[in-house]
Amino acid sequence: MPRPARPNALPSESPKGSARPFLSHTGVLAHILGELGGRNELDAQTANLLVLDPALAFQALETYAQAHAGESLNTFTHADLLGSLDACTLKSMATTAATEQLTRTRNDSQDASWRLALRCAVLSRLLAEKTDYPSPDEAWLAGLLIWLPQFAHDVADDVDHARQLSQAALDRLPLRTFLPDALRYLDEPAQRLSDAAPLVQLVVAAHRLVQLNTAAAASKTNISLLDELFLASKISPKTLGDMLNKTNTAVDAIYSENGHKQLSDIALELIRYNQLELAASAMNENSEAAILTLANLLASQESLADPVYLKLNKRTSFLESHALGSHAAAAISIRVEGSKTAAVRALFTRSAVVVLESAGNNAAVLDLQLIRQADADGLVAIPVGEGNSQGVLLVCGSATAISAVAAMPKHYTRMGELAGRTPAQSIIIEPANGYPDDHPDGLSARVRRAAHEINNPLGIIKNYLAILKIKLGDDAPVSDELRIIYEELDRIVRIVRSMTHDDVELDELSDATDLNALIQDLVKVTQPTWQSKDIHLSTLLTPGLARLTGDRDKLKQIVLNLMLNAVEATPPGGTVRIETAVLSNHRHERFIEILVADSGLGIPPDIAEQIFDPLDTSKGDGHAGLGLSIVKSLTQSMEGSVTFKTGASGTTFHISLPVT
Repeated sequence: MPRPARPNALPSESPKGSARPFLSHTGVLAHILGELGGRNELDAQTANLLVLDPALAFQALETYAQAHAGESLNTFTHADLLGSLDACTLKSMATTAATEQLTRTRNDSQDASWRLALRCAVLSRLLAEKTDYPSPDEAWLAGLLIWLPQFAHDVADDVDHARQLSQAALDRLPLRTFLPDALRYLDEPAQRLSDAAPLVQLVVAAHRLVQLNTAAAASKTNISLLDELFLASKISPKTLGDMLNKTNTAVDAIYSENGHKQLSDIALELIRYNQLELAASAMNENSEAAILTLANLLASQESLADPVYLKLNKRTSFLESHALGSHAAAAISIRVEGSKTAAVRALFTRSAVVVLESAGNNAAVLDLQLIRQADADGLVAIPVGEGNSQGVLLVCGSATAISAVAAMPKHYTRMGELAGRTPAQSIIIEPANGYPDDHPDGLSARVRRAAHEINNPLGIIKNYLAILKIKLGDDAPVSDELRIIYEELDRIVRIVRSMTHDDVELDELSDATDLNALIQDLVKVTQPTWQSKDIHLSTLLTPGLARLTGDRDKLKQIVLNLMLNAVEATPPGGTVRIETAVLSNHRHERFIEILVADSGLGIPPDIAEQIFDPLDTSKGDGHAGLGLSIVKSLTQSMEGSVTFKTGASGTTFHISLPVT
């Protein structure tokens, strides 16, 4: 049976505007983003990357645990993590992690902690294999995840809280595993662990051994540690030394591919990821539209312009120019056989080719002509398409732009491959049981398709907002506005996800919310609405309110609906008032009250009787009379209550929510 959550476990707290309490390692994150762009399927390489990062590995394990609640990890392998993930989910995890990195201050100690976490993971697996533990991959995860506290957002401010937060997160995993106990008993004396579960013994041993600098020192001075943990009978000093040598070699190899990245590198990887996603999504239309999208991307983001699209005519073996959007077809036809042009080299090598004007006689005449015509320093030939749809996109630019391509030829080759891929046949989802489109079942299919498509541009907008924030800096005047926009986009993503009936992660929704800060954000967001009506909006927010636990999105929707209703009911020159307070009842139960008052004409008695019913209204502008009905249902779902008073001087709504 799944293990119940401990009553004293901390909630999965996260900072304001953040979806996750743990930060990912920048090097692993950059590598994963590079692998995921434009992909629709995951492979073993993805699983291997996931388990290099404590934060992402924990998220993946959470998803796995939800699908395998109550199960043991005795036969677990890293590849099993992919069974509960799809490409869309992992992309969301990785891009959210990347944008969070861009909004945090740099942590110079993260890389050292990551290397220690890797050493602990590798050594835990080696010890597990040597002692015949049934799941060496479970041992790897345990060795990695005991370092979660070092990746908490606030570890620099409160080490103890980071440890408690990590322990609570591991304890919530509904799996039959001693993995959480590895962190719980990490500091226990060895003799106390003589009868502990084998997983705990070997992970604690690994954790203590990786603190040593050399394998020789470990084998000579710490075999007594293994003896105390009842491992020495199976592991000799020489074997232990060999294990530590293997550990160091493995970690050095991993570090060479996933070393620490600067925040600017993460921003660049997000840009590249978005380019690949746009190139891949454009192929849903037709090949020429996709290649035009690629050309526009290269022009707007890489300063590579003057596109020429050449398509292979297999009958004549010529690369022939084709029109591309508003770009007329240039009078170019290249015989493939014997040609030294960049276009033909790109076609044959299936790799981006760069030519600089400074190459002189070493460059093909046509390449030099195109460079000079574009008044550029060089030219890039990017192969596009595959199979029967092959061609090359030529673009020109400055030496700086060209050097960026030369540094990352695989990325631009991948963009061309995605953009020129033959579009898949459109899949038409017929309404279930022959229902017409206006039947709920028919509508559901269309909504799910639309929701899936909406997620892509929303994710890209979020990424670029985070990149813009890091470019402007934390002290920029619009920094707070960017944060609010990002949070609202995040809320849209969750709403869209719920439309497709996908599970919305509780950790994303159940943050402890600062109500006063939430109201201040909404006042700022709605400012153009009430200022344009010459309405004054005043707030009286009681300081020091307890944070409200529960669904932050629901709370925001409640307050926003009441605010907008109040603004709509208030005439020009009037006032909308918002207050917060703490109340207690006769049983000494504490509540937080939210008061939203307008200065309108009041609600007529016949409407007041059914104010919370979802009725049609005469408001127009797309209103359907659902606002107050939604407010009531959301408030009740948070175990609160809503009441109102109305009269000739206006209407006041009172929301009462319990303090838990």
